[in-house]
Amino acid sequence: MIRKFILGTAACVAITFSWSASAADTPFNCPAIAAQTPDGYHRGCKPPLTPLQDAICNYKPRVWTDNLLTLDSTVGVDYVRDLRAAGVGTPQCKALLESHKTYEKELQGCGNNGDCILKVMRNWAGTLSDIEDRLRPPLDEAALKKFAGGIKFQDGQQTVSLLKRLEQGMDLYPLPQMALPNGNVLVWGFQPHNAQVQSLAVVDRQGAVQLLGIVDGLYLALPSGKTRWEPGKDARIALFVRDPAALSQNLSAIHAWAAADVLGFNQGCPGKDQARCQAAAQIPLPIQAYTLNCKAANGKIIHQHCAIPLPQVPDNVSPGLFWQ
Repeated sequence: MIRKFILGTAACVAITFSWSASAADTPFNCPAIAAQTPDGYHRGCKPPLTPLQDAICNYKPRVWTDNLLTLDSTVGVDYVRDLRAAGVGTPQCKALLESHKTYEKELQGCGNNGDCILKVMRNWAGTLSDIEDRLRPPLDEAALKKFAGGIKFQDGQQTVSLLKRLEQGMDLYPLPQMALPNGNVLVWGFQPHNAQVQSLAVVDRQGAVQLLGIVDGLYLALPSGKTRWEPGKDARIALFVRDPAALSQNLSAIHAWAAADVLGFNQGCPGKDQARCQAAAQIPLPIQAYTLNCKAANGKIIHQHCAIPLPQVPDNVSPGLFWQ
């Protein structure tokens, strides 16, 4: 049964996460800021502690749900996840950073008052929930069905439903997502216990599907210590569009996503892993694109006659955008 895809979409001694410095170095680059942001203020409760950290670590809650250590970690993880999803230079990124700056100011104003900190953190948790709802494009089963229709494609010796194959590679929650420089959102997933089976979708902020993709044999194909990769016979990135313009508009981002994929989405670039990111970006990717409006489709079966050429696009999206 097809699941409805509901997408998901902070050690510091001082109170502040150096938001200003990060934003100055990488203006409104929320994924880059996420990579430098710890997932909590408590710093493992290791001395020396600031008054805020001391309050978080030693606050005696009236009920277990008021545990500041747990709440600090929870909102920290949620904030980092939202940073990763907010993209670079987007209005969503700017609004998220401004909201967090306000939160830090209110938290600092509490000093070591645990009750005050609890109230501020709870309010921030609610704000993050609202922000995540706004970051999450409304991709659902209906949108995928509308785009994919009843299309099937030849997969080796089998004929496979495109919709079912997409579901197979997106069977987790929440799905990773990233705002793209063009304003669209790239969403992807994995098959549980088999990260070599992946699916992706590019949607606009209203949830309208622009492009669908199925990916095999790509994840972590260039592990640490390895500098060359020859795609295996089963490796592929198959992209499906209805409007060819969607391919030229999003292919640069898909190239960068694929480079991040072969590195396991855990490389920082630009930064310490820049050389590996550049190497991954030069890998000859097994990409093929198809139009779902193919006139030669027989019984809604997409085959090689429906392939369309890949446009020449600039490599102007960094794999580091997809750091997870």
